[in-house]
Amino acid sequence: MVVGDESFDDEQAEAVAPSTTTPITAAKKRKEDLCRIVPPRSLLINVEIFSQPRRSMRPRTYDHAMSQTFVRRVVTGIDTAGRHVITGDGAAPNTIETDTVAVSEVLWIDGPLLSIGDSPDKDNSGFALEPPPGGTSARVIRMPGIPVGADPDTTWLRVAGDDAATPGMHATDTLDLMVVLEGSVVMGLEDGERTIGPGEFVVQRGTLHRWRPADENGWTYFVAMLRPDLNTKADIGGVKPATSGDKPVRRVVTGSSVVDGGAADHRVVTDSAVVDGGAAHGVSSPTTTITDLWHTGGPLQSVEQGGDPDGPWSLVPPAGGLWFRLVELTPAPPSEDGWHFTPTIDVDVVLRGRVLLELPDGVQTELGPGDVVIQRGTNHRWTALGDEQFAMATVMIDATADNA
Repeated sequence: MVVGDESFDDEQAEAVAPSTTTPITAAKKRKEDLCRIVPPRSLLINVEIFSQPRRSMRPRTYDHAMSQTFVRRVVTGIDTAGRHVITGDGAAPNTIETDTVAVSEVLWIDGPLLSIGDSPDKDNSGFALEPPPGGTSARVIRMPGIPVGADPDTTWLRVAGDDAATPGMHATDTLDLMVVLEGSVVMGLEDGERTIGPGEFVVQRGTLHRWRPADENGWTYFVAMLRPDLNTKADIGGVKPATSGDKPVRRVVTGSSVVDGGAADHRVVTDSAVVDGGAAHGVSSPTTTITDLWHTGGPLQSVEQGGDPDGPWSLVPPAGGLWFRLVELTPAPPSEDGWHFTPTIDVDVVLRGRVLLELPDGVQTELGPGDVVIQRGTNHRWTALGDEQFAMATVMIDATADNA
């Protein structure tokens, strides 16, 4: 997913909109917007919409008063005095937005983490297709819907070198953890198409796939892309092949019908290439439910690696590993319970409801749907607000292991 050195600013945004909307002009506008945000061989799975001159791109300036925040990102950390604080609150610096397409990179990791104090952002703008080996990118992306009067089959996101018979079909060398935040999207796989709606999850394991809008409304989604480090040698444990379960959370897991779970020398033969159903594992209390969506079992060495947990439940991932989870909180009377910290970098994406995030010494902020928190090892607690159940997707990345 990449936006190289392309440029976009408010004057260009105003020039995008046609004066008259017809099926043709709507489709043209959609393609022009995508080309501004997604140059050839760049963003969103190496998408190539149409060739056009490359422009220099810079992130839009965050200005809350002008409502330019596509995604609000709150970053926590520990300062030089040892205080647990909020180090940032606003738009991530690598954010691009038009009226139809938007991308916000909320986390970039160049390789295996060495410290919870690592910056959540890379030094340059642009959106690389894949992170470096052992690295991670996390982004919130908004895409347009089907233009009025257009044939849905013409709206597959095209990829350079794809087959005209299956436009947009491609694969990446990444494990992708995705949840739809708003709207719906059609995911095309080799065995057919599936519509993914709000609050539904996809674990994409380097398999052939493609995307198009499900309707005219467009969709917004969060995706974390993890690239395996083939030079890493570590034992993978506490994980078994994913299966459909009885949890009321839809999870689609793509994969090979030959291998599943574990690193290259820990693979298990399975029966199904795609798992599509309720998640199978989780824990709950009267006020908290945590549903396990994916567990790598250790440092990522293959896009096929991972599955459901096998063994005692653990809040934190194993050394070099990762958890992908759904966390749900039921509003309850105030209490002093719930304080905790983990040696992880967490990406928390609010799906519904509102929540109070508290840090020590009275530091706090309220969050709502679409907000993102990058939690970097601070002591904190979450309290659901109002009458609605709160839910967030969370990716927990171990920040203690030296995977060199």
